Amino acid sequence: MMTFCTLFDSNYISKGIALYLSIAKHTDDFLLYVMAMDRKCEDILKQLAFKNMMVECIEDNMFPALNEAKHNRSKAEFCWTCGSVVTHLFFEKYNLQEITYLDSDLMFFNTPKIIDDELKSKNASVGLSPHFIPNTLFGIYCVQYVYFRRDDNGIACLNWWKNECLNWCYSKLEDGKYGDQKYLDYMHDKFEGVVDIENRGAGIANWNMEQYVYDFSNNTLKHQEKEWPIVFFHYNGLNTSVKDGQLQFVHGKFFTKSVMMGFIKPYAELLKEVYRDYLNEKVSGFSYRPLSVWKNTMNGIWVYIRNHSLPIKLERAFMNYKYSERKSPYSER
Repeated sequence: MMTFCTLFDSNYISKGIALYLSIAKHTDDFLLYVMAMDRKCEDILKQLAFKNMMVECIEDNMFPALNEAKHNRSKAEFCWTCGSVVTHLFFEKYNLQEITYLDSDLMFFNTPKIIDDELKSKNASVGLSPHFIPNTLFGIYCVQYVYFRRDDNGIACLNWWKNECLNWCYSKLEDGKYGDQKYLDYMHDKFEGVVDIENRGAGIANWNMEQYVYDFSNNTLKHQEKEWPIVFFHYNGLNTSVKDGQLQFVHGKFFTKSVMMGFIKPYAELLKEVYRDYLNEKVSGFSYRPLSVWKNTMNGIWVYIRNHSLPIKLERAFMNYKYSERKSPYSER
């Protein structure tokens, strides 16, 4: 059985339920441990009583170092801190043989067993999900799918990540760190058995989506003449809300027509189901709008030039300057 964990609060509960339903659509051989970040979220999930979900609340799992982090970090930074902490907590509390942390804003289009089988075939102690982009300023890897196995290296690596995040986890570039994410860059050097996920269909997102040619009829993508199954899309920074019976998406990124049809609309349909069947909100339609028309136009141009050397250098210089001080993460805007 595949064992996953994630965390979210009552504001993100629609996305968390969508994550669960998207996994359940493709396999029954899993258990998702959820750390509810507030009581309201815990109460709703326990009332829903999903068969393959186990729920706990962060308020019942606080300890001095985590409580200190809660009071010296923003809400989003605290959630980033909790990613590794919650993964470690479930791993040890239930003596799990393996665990995979998932971001809550994912939708699976295929069984996660595809990734699990890849990592098992490589005898991985730790499995990391690359961003698959040349600009690695914020990390080679994304904290969206992080796998740990119960062996000496897996245990030591997860414990190290947890302790580092408790010590420092901010929305700021400092001394080779950024949030909980750039710690993943050092795992290969510190531990044995750390493996990169090769499947390009794991972690399609706004930062890499233009690299691929999609075949949604066969649920595959092509990259440099190699074909991969589409496993999951990461809806990073996609703000969702329901107003006047309409599901509204607001985003700061540019989506191509192919991505809109293949990833955004299916996610909208899934969220409509979540609101209607599980959260008792009537949703009849769906709308999408950019945060800014001007920024969306510029982002559309940037999508097609950002992988060249000069744009990468310019982007790195700008982001290095912008994030020399702490910035409010997207999830708090």
